[in-house]
Amino acid sequence: MSFKSILSLAALLPFVTAQASPYSETIDGYTFIKSGPNVLLPKIQYEMKFAHTALSILKTSIGPDGLIAALQPEIKKADTFWHDVIDSSTGSWVPADGRGIAFLPNLTAIRFAAWSQSPLADAANNDANPEHYVKRTIALANGTLESEIVEGWGGVTTHFTIPNYGTPDRVKNPFLRELPEFPIQAAGDKVLMDGTIFGVLHISVRDVKGADYGQEHDGVEIYASVWYGDGVADAHLEEEREHITVEITNLALQAQKDIESGVFNPPF
Repeated sequence: MSFKSILSLAALLPFVTAQASPYSETIDGYTFIKSGPNVLLPKIQYEMKFAHTALSILKTSIGPDGLIAALQPEIKKADTFWHDVIDSSTGSWVPADGRGIAFLPNLTAIRFAAWSQSPLADAANNDANPEHYVKRTIALANGTLESEIVEGWGGVTTHFTIPNYGTPDRVKNPFLRELPEFPIQAAGDKVLMDGTIFGVLHISVRDVKGADYGQEHDGVEIYASVWYGDGVADAHLEEEREHITVEITNLALQAQKDIESGVFNPPF
C-alpha cells in the first residue's frame, strides 16, 4: 500500500467510526437495514420530527384565519358528522377519556392549571397535536374562559367554541364525574359555530407522590374527558382517546419548559 493510500484511508477513518452500526427494523412486514445517521432510530421517529417541522411552518405561515378558510370543506363535513351524532343519540352521554401522569421537576397541579389558562397555552396549542389548527382564548369578566378552536380527531376537523370554561356545572351536566380526589377541575360546553352544543369538555388535575411510582419527583395527573351523545361511534371515541394522551404529554412538557426557562412565572 502506498503512503498516499495510507493517508487517504486515515482521512476516512474518523468518518467511518462516526457512523452508527447498521439498524434493522420491520416496516409493513418487510425488513430494512439502514445506516448513515450518527444516531440510528426507527424511521417513524425521523419522520415525526420532519412532519412536526413541516406542520409548524405551514400553520404559522397560513395563520388562524387562513387555516379556517382553507379548512372550510372539512369543517362542513364535521358539522354534518356532529349533527348526525346528535340526531342518533338517545339523550345519554358517553365519554372519551384520557389520563396521564407527568413527573417533571417544576410542575405541580396548580402550576399546570395556571399555565393552561395563560396565553402560553394557546401559543403551544398547534404543536400539542398535529390535528390542532387554531385556539384563541379570552378571559371573561365572570372568571370563565372563552375559546375559539379548530381541531380534528381522526379527520373530523371541527370549528367550535368553548364559551364557558370554568367550574363544572353538574346541575346542567349531571353526567360529569365528581372526582373528589381531583381538587382542580374545569369544564365547558363544546359549541358548533351554528350554536349547537355537541359535547362537553371536563379536565381534572391533581398532584401525586413520586414515591408511589418509584419516581424521584412528585408528579401531576391530568385527567381529560370529552362527553358526547351516545350516538357517537366507539371508533371515534378511540380517536379522541389517542388524541388526548398525545395532547396531555405535549402540554405538560411545554409547561415544564416555560417554567424552567422563566417564560412563565407561576404564582405558587
